[in-house]
Amino acid sequence: MVEEKKKRPNKVKDWAFKVAKATIKATLVYLLYFVLSPYLTVLSALSPGFAETVQLFVAVTIVLMILSDLTANTIYQCFLNAGRALFTIAYLVFALGDGVLNVSYESFSLTVNLTAFYGIAALLGLLGLARSVLQAINFMSERAETGIKP
Repeated sequence: MVEEKKKRPNKVKDWAFKVAKATIKATLVYLLYFVLSPYLTVLSALSPGFAETVQLFVAVTIVLMILSDLTANTIYQCFLNAGRALFTIAYLVFALGDGVLNVSYESFSLTVNLTAFYGIAALLGLLGLARSVLQAINFMSERAETGIKP
């Protein structure tokens, strides 16, 4: 009888832990954005719409991170992690375009080639996508070994 009580999970306690973990992680990410956002105002003055796209990226990333934490130990966590990786790649494609950034200010023109950064960031996004696919495969194989339906 005592062993049955130890094995039986407390769902309320588990959900409270998941919510607390997701809240702390989201708060830390938003505080990091809040600390770094004054440094990005210089870039938003040179490139119109930059601040809004960064805010959108941070908001979507935080939402996907919270949902991923709340669905921990389920197959949905793998799907949400894959979605976050795909969103990161899509955001880079949208924000950087061809990888060349042109900034003009009065008689000064600056052209920066960011294709190397673009390639590295896209490969890191693909690495995150591959990681989430492998996590999904591992999750399903563990479920098959234990006989639990997913």
